[in-house]
Amino acid sequence: MKWQDYEDAVRKEDSSYVPCDVDGGYSALFSALRRRYEVDTSAKLEELQMHINRYVPVEIHGETTGLSKGDLLALSDTIRAAKLLDRIFLEQEWATNPALKDSLQAASGKSELDRLKFAYYLINKSPWSILDENDAFLTTADSAIQIAEGAVDESVTWGGKVRYRAAFPVEKAPGANFYPVDMDKEEFQAWKDGLDKGQQADATSFFTTIRRSGDIHDADGAKVHDLKIVPYSKEYATILKEASYLLHKAGDSAENPSLKRLLKAKADAFLSNDYYESDIAWMELDSPLDVTIGPYETYEDGLFGYKATFEAFIGIRDDEATQRLKLFSHNLQEMEDNLPMDDEYKSKTVTFSPIRVIQLLYNSGDVKGPQTVAFNLPNDDRIVKERGTAMVMLKNISQAKFDYILLPIANVCVEASQRGAVDFDSFFTHTICHECCHGIGPHNIVTPDGRASTVRLELQEVYSAIEEAKADIVGLWALHFLVDKGLLPRSLENTMYVSFLAGCFRSIRFGLEEAHGKGQALQFNFILEKGGFSYHPDGTFSVDYTKVRQCVEDLSRLILTIEAKGDKAGAEALLAKYAALTPQLQQSFDALQDVQVPVDIFPTFKLLDDIKL
Repeated sequence: MKWQDYEDAVRKEDSSYVPCDVDGGYSALFSALRRRYEVDTSAKLEELQMHINRYVPVEIHGETTGLSKGDLLALSDTIRAAKLLDRIFLEQEWATNPALKDSLQAASGKSELDRLKFAYYLINKSPWSILDENDAFLTTADSAIQIAEGAVDESVTWGGKVRYRAAFPVEKAPGANFYPVDMDKEEFQAWKDGLDKGQQADATSFFTTIRRSGDIHDADGAKVHDLKIVPYSKEYATILKEASYLLHKAGDSAENPSLKRLLKAKADAFLSNDYYESDIAWMELDSPLDVTIGPYETYEDGLFGYKATFEAFIGIRDDEATQRLKLFSHNLQEMEDNLPMDDEYKSKTVTFSPIRVIQLLYNSGDVKGPQTVAFNLPNDDRIVKERGTAMVMLKNISQAKFDYILLPIANVCVEASQRGAVDFDSFFTHTICHECCHGIGPHNIVTPDGRASTVRLELQEVYSAIEEAKADIVGLWALHFLVDKGLLPRSLENTMYVSFLAGCFRSIRFGLEEAHGKGQALQFNFILEKGGFSYHPDGTFSVDYTKVRQCVEDLSRLILTIEAKGDKAGAEALLAKYAALTPQLQQSFDALQDVQVPVDIFPTFKLLDDIKL
């Protein structure tokens, strides 16, 4: 029967149907059915096509002719392992997300609408659109269909099985699939406080999920906390065992000693859940084939920022660019000593951060939506304290973003007389400095009440946005510091600020639910308010060179001090005031939409065809 007829029968209290309050809680069912069957196909097609058009497809090429035969074999097996980890990331987003992908892929050839749904899903790796504050772009009609054997009594006439849909919430869960969906922060904190010190460390570890062990009640019948800790090695055991086998196989083939060590250490870590040695091996990697693979970033944990997602970046080292850029890491301690914050917060033991520039060959896992141009790892505070961090720059991705996005943005949003100051060298050099500056500033801290802690633990879910803003704005401060020392050309003094201005629009368009976009909005609106940027009647912006440097220093001091004190309330207030989509920003984004400037790139990898993966 039609759903409208069913609703009408239930509303009339027809005795043939189970009674329910159609206008109460059960109304959600009929709302979902209405949305499912009243879709305007033409409007949905247009909407999805507009969403997809925000990403420009770019085919990424990689030159592998310099690799030895053994390292080529290692590359092939490493990519196979990386493809497996993509499946884990889908599950980390939402429990039924892998089944949803399979369902959409199977239906993608049925119609143009089905093709577009799957295409946009591949960009977001979930039913939530990153550039639209994680709004669901799919409906319940797109949920993955599964069959539950014996879900009802077998005597029923239609076979004793029920067809149901493995659905997803319209609003993305802040804790993704790392925690029980019905768990809130208060329950987690109360449970954690009852654990011993070692268990508390496991509960907040990068590499564990939190699950329920079943309904548990006390003697009075009241429900008690039934949370439990499950290590990744157990939660994702099936896939990690296969990925571990492939990485061991890749390690056997690798001829470069440091690459062999990394691949085997990472393979062992997948099974032991101890990533310390493999992260040290990653930092010490010195190989033409560059591999980053495993659980690293914590952006998807919107509850606490504790849990790491799986990802992989595989590329060929650019030796010329790597050598040229070592001046940044060699000057980290001096930059730390001169940071615009009180001396009591400065570290005297900043360690050297290796820099590797690569031409990306393949990525997977947590690489959805806007593509990263660099990363600074590991995030393990023990290693950061002992050894510092290492940086990987994706030069071919940076160049693609500059060519396809940043230059068109500058032509729309930057005042005409300053557009010529937007250049790739400034853009790429600031990206390098951004990543270096993740390694300086506060990490391990003592809070005002005397507790030893870390910035990440104190700021929790706002850490990612604040830390990205810190790396950005302190990176801009550091560039001018290096110019003054004569280590960078004086010509950067203007081009770096205008290139940064243009880059603000690029990053904020990622959305204010995304850490980089939120952090960039904070910086842009702060500098605009303080006069470092100027707004013009024609809707364009320019840099006021007489004011911008002081604005950058003031904001750097503010953010660094918040981190040094572990001041979560201060971080929240700063974001609430400045991380906003203002009318001026919205006008700029509307202008970019009118001329259809892409928001980001969507890479495809030629190498997969070449090696038949």
